[in-house]
Amino acid sequence: MKQDLTIPHGALDGIEAFLRVAERRSFSAAAADLGVSPSAISQTIKSLEARVGAPLFMRTTRSVGLTQAGEMFLERAAPAYSGLADAYEAARNLGNRPAGRLRINLMRGAVQPLFEPILAGFCETYPDIELEIFGDDGLSDLSAGGFDAGVRMGEMLEADMVAVRLSSAFRFTVFGSPAYFERHGRPQTPADLRNHRCVRLRLASGGLMPWWFMEGNREVEVGVTGPVIVNEQAAMVMAVRSGVALGMAAEPVLKEHVERGELEVVLADHATSTAGLFLYYPSRKQMMPKLRAFIDYARDHLPDDLIA
Repeated sequence: MKQDLTIPHGALDGIEAFLRVAERRSFSAAAADLGVSPSAISQTIKSLEARVGAPLFMRTTRSVGLTQAGEMFLERAAPAYSGLADAYEAARNLGNRPAGRLRINLMRGAVQPLFEPILAGFCETYPDIELEIFGDDGLSDLSAGGFDAGVRMGEMLEADMVAVRLSSAFRFTVFGSPAYFERHGRPQTPADLRNHRCVRLRLASGGLMPWWFMEGNREVEVGVTGPVIVNEQAAMVMAVRSGVALGMAAEPVLKEHVERGELEVVLADHATSTAGLFLYYPSRKQMMPKLRAFIDYARDHLPDDLIA
């Protein structure tokens, strides 16, 4: 049977006054501690006793003592109230300093270029933050998923989101391994890709990522085929490095592989571009210190060729 955990309206009213009177054994002393009048304390206790249905204190002109019901009430109310106070304090601490779990939802292809340069330093600088990195190629509902923020390309964001730029604009380029180009040659135009083997990317929606190119001032889609389909860019890079096919990915993902000579970019003059990566969240009013700390650290420490 499901337990009803609903607290009746006003059930917590007067608890602090009760605990203070029980501690001080004096209505006037409790009133002074709480900054109210003794008559106000007395009225608060009477209201509490009426809701409880039993007297909680024995009052004489010289002393105040607990009834049996009061002793029983104190035994259970004191630790519960202390736990509630601890809950307030814990939440207040998270609101005052960078601490707690920070959950960030981002495209899987952005995990390595965004976090590899800053992860170790951020964790060392903010040891009280537990960073959760959640790779997700869908556009998740942050609130429903319990995420503090997301990272997506600018054109994917809803207009009501607060967006913070994390990178400059970058291109999506076709790339291949030297071994592939030696065996199959290089495409000279986007249309040539119809005669090449290509690795295709399965999107979270279930469809395959289209290959778009610039032809003059307009974008054109080229239908490609190939022997491998993957659902993340890391797997695409692996397949292309093996020489099995060509791939398409964001330039920041390819940078180190190109510099090492493992991959080469082709059709760069026809590459499409994106506005860049943005960290987004629902409202400025909801920003906690842990998220502000991450934004400031990322903008200060991401490499110059990635950050805007």
